[in-house]
Amino acid sequence: MMKRMLLTGSLMLLALFFGPLAFAQNPEGEDLLAVEETAQAKPHEVFCELVSYTNGIFTNKVTVDIDFGQQTKFWSRDRALIDEAGHDIVFNSILDAANYMGERGWVFKQAYIVQTFTKGDSGSPTVHWIMAKTVTSPEEITEGLLTRGMKRP
Repeated sequence: MMKRMLLTGSLMLLALFFGPLAFAQNPEGEDLLAVEETAQAKPHEVFCELVSYTNGIFTNKVTVDIDFGQQTKFWSRDRALIDEAGHDIVFNSILDAANYMGERGWVFKQAYIVQTFTKGDSGSPTVHWIMAKTVTSPEEITEGLLTRGMKRP
């Protein structure tokens, strides 16, 4: 009988403390669990960075690495944009790459150049473009894009 009273008392205390959490609502009266689920579907802006590299001395063609903030191996080309066959996509210019991204929903935000010099080198500029896209799910970020580091379908 004593065990039963202790168990009943314990259950009542649990219900007293944790019961309100089961029906938690925000000030607008919405169920917090429902709000949390819809927050993932709320449109939000995400960003990426395009980094272009010239393909040689006597060409304007470029290849592009794309950074979504993904983890990559140091000294790898995991961020290189590739086609379905696994080959680097070669663009006529960084604007060609921007148009490629625009077709996939990305919008230009900002650009900057990093100039690096080595001994006896006049330096080769690296062009960086920041782009943005509005998404409602993480899967939409890389939709229509493939890099060396991604698993191919």
